[in-house]
Amino acid sequence: MQRLLKIVTICLLTYLAVSVQEDHFYVQASRTALGKAEKITRSPQNKVIDVSLVNQLTTPALYNGCEVAALSMLLQFQGKKVTKNELAKQLAYTPMHEGKWDGNPNQAFVGDITGKKPGLGVYHGPIYKLATKYLPKKHVHDISGSDFSKVAGLIEQGKPVWVITTTNFEAPKTWQKFHTKQGDLKVTFAMHSVVITGVDARYIYLNDPYGHKNRQVDKKAFIRSYKAMGKQAIYVDGMGK
Repeated sequence: MQRLLKIVTICLLTYLAVSVQEDHFYVQASRTALGKAEKITRSPQNKVIDVSLVNQLTTPALYNGCEVAALSMLLQFQGKKVTKNELAKQLAYTPMHEGKWDGNPNQAFVGDITGKKPGLGVYHGPIYKLATKYLPKKHVHDISGSDFSKVAGLIEQGKPVWVITTTNFEAPKTWQKFHTKQGDLKVTFAMHSVVITGVDARYIYLNDPYGHKNRQVDKKAFIRSYKAMGKQAIYVDGMGK
């Protein structure tokens, strides 16, 4: 009897261990803290839009290229066969620093997108222009400045949304001041871009270009990061989806 009880106990513990492994896995994450182990939670599949994941670290890697990786997901969702690296070649660039001026992410990608040299990133304006090279303008919508409720409404309609957030999906605690030709800007090297694929009462589900499809993150914290980064959002539609 004791032998039978022991066998049942071992089977139960094995089942629980496998169940936990299906819900969580650990990865090396963060543009600013590579090498830090972080727990990732998968989302319930019935709550999200099925958008193919593009990993910015896939060879040839774009270590600072989350914005174009996220855009390629939107374009591929609409049937456009375009890669992150093809988009990177079409993007406008500006030096990180040039003389007394710093680069402006509202004008172009600041620095090196490959990660071989320092890079900051790019904001919604240049990404919108890049998207219109692949889709008619009437199908590309820059809704930057909109409250998150509008983003959530689009997700409910089955339209994934490109946004700017941060690598830990929380509002930045520290900022740097960039002196650009267009004026001073408050920036953070923790900026990150993702595609939102789902929203519910507690969580945001997103395709993270660091290699995580339908990643589940805290909704309140994410919305704070969305607001802090200027409410930058783009979606595309009308191409058969």
